[in-house]
Amino acid sequence: MKKVLNFITNIFTVVKDWIVANGVEGVLGLIAGLLLWSFGFKIYAGFAFGVFATRNWDLAKAWVLKLINK
Repeated sequence: MKKVLNFITNIFTVVKDWIVANGVEGVLGLIAGLLLWSFGFKIYAGFAFGVFATRNWDLAKAWVLKLINK
């Protein structure tokens, strides 16, 4: 039971850190993109997903640069 609780705690921490690092723009871009796409506004959903992808690209780029500069 303790292993399961540790696993859930680790997952929660990773998700929380991702949301904090992504910021309001990234999270709202994902939510807006999913909502717009589900209602059929695919062009607008593309813009929202673009904001989401840009925020995640910034996070990935910073992570890779940190690994390279070690």
